[in-house]
This record gives sequence, structure tokens and C-alpha cells, in this order.
Amino acid sequence: MSHRTRISVKSSREWSAALYVGVLVLCAMGLSCGSSSKSSITPPPVPNVAGSWEFIAVSSNGTITGIEVALKEGQILVNGQYQPNGQVSASGSQMVFVDLQSASQVFNATGFGGPCPSTASPVNSLGPSTITATNAPFNFAFSENGNAFNVTGTLSGDGQSLLNGTYVPQAGTTCSADPGGTITGNVVAKLSGTYTGQVCPLGASCQAAQEFTDVVTATASESSSGSLTLNLAFTAGPDSGTGLTMTGPVTGNAFSVSGTFQGQQLTWYGYYEPVKNVASIYLVNATNPASSFYAGTLPLQQIQ
Repeated sequence: MSHRTRISVKSSREWSAALYVGVLVLCAMGLSCGSSSKSSITPPPVPNVAGSWEFIAVSSNGTITGIEVALKEGQILVNGQYQPNGQVSASGSQMVFVDLQSASQVFNATGFGGPCPSTASPVNSLGPSTITATNAPFNFAFSENGNAFNVTGTLSGDGQSLLNGTYVPQAGTTCSADPGGTITGNVVAKLSGTYTGQVCPLGASCQAAQEFTDVVTATASESSSGSLTLNLAFTAGPDSGTGLTMTGPVTGNAFSVSGTFQGQQLTWYGYYEPVKNVASIYLVNATNPASSFYAGTLPLQQIQ
């Protein structure tokens, strides 16, 4: 009996030693052992949302505003590569407010500046805000002519849209024209294409009589840096045979371009919009911001 017992104990010890060695071999081969598996989980990357965005704010009293934004996002160095860090913002010329009206769920521009009057500090800004992932909160504040609002929403799964958004004025904001409401947002494509229609380039006689007798073909091209070139060829009317090249920055679906025509320096504000389901650009002569006027709407003829 004692001899068999000694054999049994010895066999048990040998088996335990072999099992221990086997576990060490498996760990050495890279299989997860103990708590080390937790450290191998890599969190999803922070989404890159920098670029041209348009947010459509529809207030509870029916006011509609296009918030055109060149959204910026900070970067962080990870393993020698720059990656987005989720800190998003915009300010100053990176934002444009467009006055809109709705017709059968199509938004058409009526002017620029937004419905809220300027405050003592007429700042336009968005953020700073922090995003961490898609299908996650996308909350931020924005200021329209110094009137501040808070936005609550969700960044879509592809990182290209703001979903289920609402906005409310911050305490102390007294813009009666916009008491808050719902807001949506989307990344917008670069502006391009050929547009044809009638314009009032200078606004002296044609604007007073509402006679847009100049017919133009306008070719739009936006660079990778967000600069628009608008080449206009006058094909009919009193200025037929002449041309006008205007350049300037693009912000969301809005732009500001300048050029010289008949010896006069011109500045136009523009907005890309659908009119009766046809893509068009709406133009305002803002050479004198205090007395800007409608300069024409050019429907899209073809996309470049």
C-alpha cells in the first residue's frame, strides 16, 4: 500500500509540473493570460469632422437659419502620425449665417446675417466642443452676432451628420427672432459646375427697375483649400462680350467673392441652394454692406 501511494504522489507532482510548463508555453506564444487581455483592446479612433458643414436651425416660431461653418478640429501626435483629437471649433470668417425660407421642404435664401441682431460684442463662433466617437453625443454652443445658443445632438455613424438636434438660447440671450428649436447638420460637397441666368452686376439702373438684362454663364470651381473662383461670361444684354472673374473663400454652402468689373471693385455674397429642385446659386451684391441688394439667381446647367 505505501509503495503504491508513493507512486501516486509522484505522478501527481509530475502532472502538475507539466501543466504549469504548458501554460507558460502558451503565454509565450502570445495567447492572452490573466488580465493582460484587457490592455489589448484598442479604442475606436476619434472621428475626423473637420471640413465644410451646413447646419439648418428651424426655430419654434418658424424662423429658418443656415449656419455655414468651416469646422476645424485639433490634432494629436500618436505613434508619429497626426490624428484628430475631437476638439472642434470655428470663429469669425469661418462662419456665415444665411436667412432662409421654406417652400415644400426646400430652403431658399433671402439674405445674409441671420435673424438675431448684433449685440455689444457681435461675435460669430462655434464651440469649443469635444467629440469622442460616432453614434455619440455631438453637443456644442454657437454665437450668432453675439447671441449664444446651446446645441444637443448626435453625431451620425459615418461622422457626416448631426442627428436629433435641438438648440436653446443661453441665459441672457434676448434674441426674440429665434427662441430655439430643432437643428440638423451635414457635411457639404465642394462647389462646382456651370450656371446660367440673368444678373444685375452693378445695380444702378437694372436694380431700380428690376430688369436683369445681362445674361451670364458662370463657371464655379472650389480649390482644396476652400477658395472659390467664379468666372462669368456675359453672353447677352448690355454687357455682352465682357467677362468677370471673382475669387474668395467658401464657408459651408456660402461664399464671398470679389473682382473688378468696368473699373469698379465688386464684392458678392453667394449661397448654393435648390430652387424648385434645381441646384442654383443665389447672389447678393454686398459691395456696400449697408445697402446690399439682390444680384440674381443662376440655375445649374451642368456639374464639372
